[in-house]
Amino acid sequence: MMRKLNWCGWIPAAVAACCLAHAEEIGIGVLNGAAATETAFQQAQPGTVAEEGKTWNFIKPAANATTTASALKTTEGVSTEASCAIKPGYCASNGVFAPGKNRDYLLMDSWAGIRGTENVVISQLPESMAEYCHVEIYGDCNDSDRDMVYTANGLSGVIQDRGMFSGAFQEGANKLTLKYVPVTNGTITITGNGASLTRSAINAVRLAAPSPGIVSFTATPAEIMEDSASGAVLSWKTWKCGAVTLSTRDGQDIPATTENGAGSVTVKPGTTTTYVLRAACEDGTASTEEVTVTVKKQEPEILLFESDKKRIVPGSHEKATLTWSTVKAQTLTLTANGTEVPVTSTAGAGSVQVAPAETTQYTLTLTAADGTEKSKSLIISVLAENTPNVLVFLVDDMGWQDTSVPFYYKDGQPVITELNSFYKTPSMERLAAQGMKFTNAYSCPLCSPGRTSLMTGKTSARHRVTNWTAVNAPTLNEFSGGLPHIRAPQWNMAGMSQQEIPLPRVLQEAGYRTITVGKAHFAPSNQRYSNPANLGFDVNIAGCSAGQPASYRGEDHFGSGNTHVPDLEEYYGTTTAEDRKKNFLTNALTLEMKKQIKAAVDDNAPFFAYMTHYAVHQRHDQPDPNGDYDTYPSGTTFEPGVSIGGNLRNFGTLIGGMDKSLGDLMDYLKELGVANRTLVIFMSDNGGDAPIQQSYDGNIPWLEKISAVAPLRGRKGSRYEGGTRIPMIVGWAEADPSSSIQQEYPIRQNAVNHDIVAIWDIYPTILNMLKLKVPVGQQVDGEDISPYFRGDASFHRTQKIFQHFPHHHSYANFYSTYRDGDWKVIYNYMDQYAHTDLYSGNGYKTAGRFPWQLFNLKDDIGESNDLARDPAQQERLMRMARALIRELRQVDAQYPVLTRNGQAVGTAYIRMPDLPDVDSDGDGVPDLVEDANGNGLVDPGETDPDDASSVVPIRQ
Repeated sequence: MMRKLNWCGWIPAAVAACCLAHAEEIGIGVLNGAAATETAFQQAQPGTVAEEGKTWNFIKPAANATTTASALKTTEGVSTEASCAIKPGYCASNGVFAPGKNRDYLLMDSWAGIRGTENVVISQLPESMAEYCHVEIYGDCNDSDRDMVYTANGLSGVIQDRGMFSGAFQEGANKLTLKYVPVTNGTITITGNGASLTRSAINAVRLAAPSPGIVSFTATPAEIMEDSASGAVLSWKTWKCGAVTLSTRDGQDIPATTENGAGSVTVKPGTTTTYVLRAACEDGTASTEEVTVTVKKQEPEILLFESDKKRIVPGSHEKATLTWSTVKAQTLTLTANGTEVPVTSTAGAGSVQVAPAETTQYTLTLTAADGTEKSKSLIISVLAENTPNVLVFLVDDMGWQDTSVPFYYKDGQPVITELNSFYKTPSMERLAAQGMKFTNAYSCPLCSPGRTSLMTGKTSARHRVTNWTAVNAPTLNEFSGGLPHIRAPQWNMAGMSQQEIPLPRVLQEAGYRTITVGKAHFAPSNQRYSNPANLGFDVNIAGCSAGQPASYRGEDHFGSGNTHVPDLEEYYGTTTAEDRKKNFLTNALTLEMKKQIKAAVDDNAPFFAYMTHYAVHQRHDQPDPNGDYDTYPSGTTFEPGVSIGGNLRNFGTLIGGMDKSLGDLMDYLKELGVANRTLVIFMSDNGGDAPIQQSYDGNIPWLEKISAVAPLRGRKGSRYEGGTRIPMIVGWAEADPSSSIQQEYPIRQNAVNHDIVAIWDIYPTILNMLKLKVPVGQQVDGEDISPYFRGDASFHRTQKIFQHFPHHHSYANFYSTYRDGDWKVIYNYMDQYAHTDLYSGNGYKTAGRFPWQLFNLKDDIGESNDLARDPAQQERLMRMARALIRELRQVDAQYPVLTRNGQAVGTAYIRMPDLPDVDSDGDGVPDLVEDANGNGLVDPGETDPDDASSVVPIRQ
């Protein structure tokens, strides 16, 4: 079992240095750079680690190969039988060593990167290291931020690399000490980060024979509540020691016994207490370790608030029993949709029967003696037997034009594009014919942000999952390690906040059977919300932390490793062509969804089915046998220099297989007799990523011309329309004017809507259609757009939308956008400095570029005519710039961070356009005089450039 220990509290640095200085040691350094050589090491001045007279062994590794050094010498120059084999995936030099620098700089100059199965193996260690070994790892990859995990024979630690080596070693920053690492058959094996993460750097390793002492001393749990009945267990293990004594730091002795070097005892402290373990060692020394048990004060809390019924049939006169249990409550109040319900409690617990006539939210509020209030709510839904079901059909990375359904309209008429003619999606055509399609629907630039917005009703700037979440653990996730002068803020790398009240939880509490089948990608695997069941789904099949499938094929077991798709063992066997069709991932997920919908129908339970396909995300080298490969000819040209290759034909089959899934589900709903009361919402999670012009060499001007979803510019991730505009269709699975549900919730057939809508509108829209309320405490940015469905001509959602992407991605870099009607403004954070290149490459520089872009989407849907410098549009640009800034301020958005030498030095806020003569409100005072600091806000002492009546008294 892996032991994760906090090295910070093991032993004082001075004591550790003393222990290592008198023990047998072996030092191993990596050499890669032209200046970093063994000869240079000998000629350089000694350092604090590479000391005078100490011998170091050096190894020059090669990427993707095993390099071995044998007959390693100790630091005293004594030859041993020990050897070191290193198998990195990457080798590099930081370039920090130069003439005049000491030996420590040379040790930290070169590094080998390891992750996954790449490793360092040190074997045939000397007798003094036969059982345990102290291991020091020195790691510094480059000047970019990187969290590097290291594991040595089950013992783990982290180096948080935040800059280049500058001459000083700091535990946890460029050095990691793992003490008493257990040695297995004379061998120490060191591994790095997980296979999907950036590599852990190995610059040098030092091994030292340990002295007798305390191997471990832990408290489980390290934190307990006051008056805890179970307390905490103190456990220890010693090596080559005799008797031990245990006491509190203030001198209170605690009886303790040790057998075979190990022992444990349970303690129940009344306050936070530090315990001291002392061991008498065989060499006559004493070893001491401390551990602290934190006693947390019991806060007022509602421990339990539940109902024995979630759903009541109207007119049935059924009653539900509400039950609660609390601690430290002085008073308890219960309300039903805001109206107080009389209750009595004994010792903070009680119950009451209720008979709601309508869907009701019950809220229990606890008030403590100090005035602290805590509340919990639940919903009892009063739903008819024929209440609507909901099927949200979400496609991964599907573009606005990846369909035969036209979404591009010009002068009120559909334009059949070359891409519309290329793809074949008859099921989407069917749904569009019996429902409404939205031509100006938006999501977020990438998958995790869009999916989180769907589940929370919030923009990504508010929920702060502004990038895709890593598979294994929270990470900044900057493309290729990031840029040297600008990086992302500390966004919600752990995924959706647990303070959110996700849509499925609301529906679950209202009595719906909540089902998700397919991709989740809400959080890394070590976070609670990586499992969709914790969001409120009763059933989760194949949802995990992975953002793409390792394989679409059942014969591959849907891949292996971090992106393996789980829960589909039934579809592993493949022997015939029909098996391959059945067991292809898209079809397998569809079959699983059918099973779950049938179970809900059999149980007479209304359902919320979230069919969330991994298709059509990369990989694109595996055609879907349910799509017709021959339908997509090779060699066809969409635009000069762009032809259809094998991967685009494969992509076409993924589109076809996805479309077949939609049709299969609508057919099955009809077979079950529930199609006429099942609402279908079809969407993509972000802009398209079809394999058209997909190569990226860093030349940003060339990249800006890429379009996977022509006529839109850009693709997934982009600041242009191709990055966020998505296909969206809403309709009943079967149009049936005689259906009582469809009479209550009519959806116009074969209808088209051109208003701006967004994926975060779905949360309040579904709740409103099901006669449920947005929970108290869940702030949403989305708007209920259901009036569109019934053709309410007087209704218009707010026709403004903004996007915020403070990240470096392969397809995009650090931008915010704002659309108001037909006009769209873009702010490029990297272009905001006249004399500083925040990015340069392939002859491209950001310094001196005007950071603002302005487009009229009605006249220029391809965003090719930038009007930001047009004198006729300067007032519009200033007004829209301020509107964007104020939207971001309203949601408390996070901004990119400016860095120098790997350290944060400032925040890249938006700068207003440098247009000193513009007077937007016509009050005779230029905008940049009214907004003196140019931040787009109205700060104390400033007036509003958009309001001519906004004045500051002369005296002020």
